[in-house]
Formats: sequence, C-alpha cells, structure tokens
Amino acid sequence: MIAMLCWIVGCFGLAIAAVHLAHQWKQLVRGARPAPWMHVVLVTENDERHIEWVIRAYSWFAWLKGRKLHFTFVDSGSTDATFPIASRVMSGYDMSWNLLVIQRNELEATLQGLKQQAAAETLIVIEPRSTEDWRKIPFKARSAL
Repeated sequence: MIAMLCWIVGCFGLAIAAVHLAHQWKQLVRGARPAPWMHVVLVTENDERHIEWVIRAYSWFAWLKGRKLHFTFVDSGSTDATFPIASRVMSGYDMSWNLLVIQRNELEATLQGLKQQAAAETLIVIEPRSTEDWRKIPFKARSAL
C-alpha cells in the first residue's frame, strides 16, 4: 500500500516537473515578447442565431493556442438582439472588443482599413452570410482551422 502511494506521488511529481519544463521552454522560445493577438472581424446583420456560438468557439480556440483575442463587430444595420447577446457573452470572457456601425456601402472600405491596421496580428474576417466563411470558424466540421 505504501509502495502504491509512493508510486502515485512520484507520478504527480513527474507531471508537475513536465509542466514547469514546458512553461520554461515556451518562455525561452517566445522570449520577452507578449502573447500574439488574434483579431476576429465579424460582419453582422441580424445574426443573433450565430453570434454566441462564434464568440465561444473563438474564445476557446484562442485559449488553446495561447493567444489574446480581440473581436471587432462590423454592423450594417442589425435590428435584432445581436449586440445584447454579444455584450452578454463578451462580459464572461477576458477579451477586448469594439463595435463599428456602418452603412452597407462602407463595408469594403472599413474592412480594408482594418486589414491595414492589423499588420502584426492574425486577422480573420467572417461574414456569416457567406458560406465559405463558415470554414474559418474553429471546432466546426470541415473547418479549415
């Protein structure tokens, strides 16, 4: 019985040592640089059915990848509860976000401006109305991520 207890304590000790070594290795590789950012631009218009799922999927994906996450919601005239749902979900996670309300004809110029600002970070643009953009969402069948 004592031998079994020593075996279990020894396994836990090895696991703790492995976690500390992995953390030290990550710090050596990354150096003093902060964690990289992932910037998700979500173009919305009456997307209350999808918004919570997309936010939760990307928050888990960023957490697993060890990245900080920033959401930009570009709205072109939502009349449903898209943003009350988004603000409720975002309050439960430690990530930054902002909202841009634009007209439909300003969408391309706004997206181009966001792409120019996000030179040093990963920028992902999702338009839920586009079927090919659904492949950019993690944890979905046939996802490209």
